[in-house]
Amino acid sequence: MPPRHSNACRVAGLLVLPLLFLMTRQHVIAGDNAELISMSITNGTQVTPRSVYTETWTFQNTGTTTWEATSAGYTFNLISLDSLGVMQLFTNGGGWYGVSAIIGGGQNIAPGQTGSFSVEFIAPEAAGSYTDSFQLNNTDGDYFGPTVTVQVAVSPGGNTNLYDRCRAISFANNYTAYYCPDGYFWTNGGDWSTVTPDTFAPVPTGSGIDGGVGDDCAHFVSYCIGAGPYVRGGGMKVPQLAGEAPYGQPGAPEMINDVLLGSCAGVEVSSLSQLEPGDVIGWNWEDETNIADIDHVTLYMGNGLVTCHAGSALDVDANTYFGTSGWVRHLVHILDYPTLLTSYPTMGYMKFAWTTNWPGCALYSSTNLSRWTQVGTKPALHGTTNSVTIAMPSSGGIYYRLEMP
Repeated sequence: MPPRHSNACRVAGLLVLPLLFLMTRQHVIAGDNAELISMSITNGTQVTPRSVYTETWTFQNTGTTTWEATSAGYTFNLISLDSLGVMQLFTNGGGWYGVSAIIGGGQNIAPGQTGSFSVEFIAPEAAGSYTDSFQLNNTDGDYFGPTVTVQVAVSPGGNTNLYDRCRAISFANNYTAYYCPDGYFWTNGGDWSTVTPDTFAPVPTGSGIDGGVGDDCAHFVSYCIGAGPYVRGGGMKVPQLAGEAPYGQPGAPEMINDVLLGSCAGVEVSSLSQLEPGDVIGWNWEDETNIADIDHVTLYMGNGLVTCHAGSALDVDANTYFGTSGWVRHLVHILDYPTLLTSYPTMGYMKFAWTTNWPGCALYSSTNLSRWTQVGTKPALHGTTNSVTIAMPSSGGIYYRLEMP
């Protein structure tokens, strides 16, 4: 499990650490304190798969310090691994990897006053109970006040889609500052550095993408949208590059043109408003529109923000982070279902065909739209196309759709 994020500067020098620790503890006890007054969604609330909802917490300042209402001031930070798809409502600076909320309304909170903090969540696809934990953090990076557990129950409403956007967002929140769980980080020149897998080793840093940080963007996005070893992302099937050890696709142009557009798993759109959390943005470093020359890929986090590896950044502005000139972006919306095609090869039979980047997708039927049953005929695979030929019903109506079993 990674350490808690904070917005404090790291202190060098082992000899001064004991004294600094005592001073920090004294400051927290004497100055900062808080009481949770309310939360807008109570723990145990049922939510439907993929629903987007906003949680707001209201605290009373029971300490003696005034809470500064800026992103560098007093914040409400995620301190656990994210499983709820936290979507931040403000833009991070380039070197900040934590997920947090700032004081609503932009007003400082004096002792005795109350202040509210809000974030958005996107519910997972799979039914079950999911929990995240948050705590207040001051300008020195010290945590204080109660640890707040956020817990919702995703209802078993049937499969709503095949791509779990919550898991894609959660992976980005959890691993932006760290090596991907397979232990690889692509470096310049088509090679990689390695660490022990699944150990949350901090990402390499340097003086820019070509100056030492590396080229790990497509590997990171592969994990976000895919189903890599140790930690599953959105669940899409990302082809493994032949002969290479890191998971997924290491090339930015191949990620956009082959994995997403070429496989019909995604479509290019023209504005950020057409994207959903968990979609992908490709970038040209030069001022050109040729989509074959993509240089960089990022995950879209919702609310106009993107997250990436190399250079690593969490929740930065999709309009300004890479500069306002000399960049061209390509916005790719990931389709949640493959298209189901039908034909009638012979009298009395129907043929269903689909291509998919989601392994395990199966054909289901229903006579009333409320109870769905998997069609027993096993699909035949022809290249990247699955097909099922079944007899037409003798009477009455019947409906068909694709689902994950």
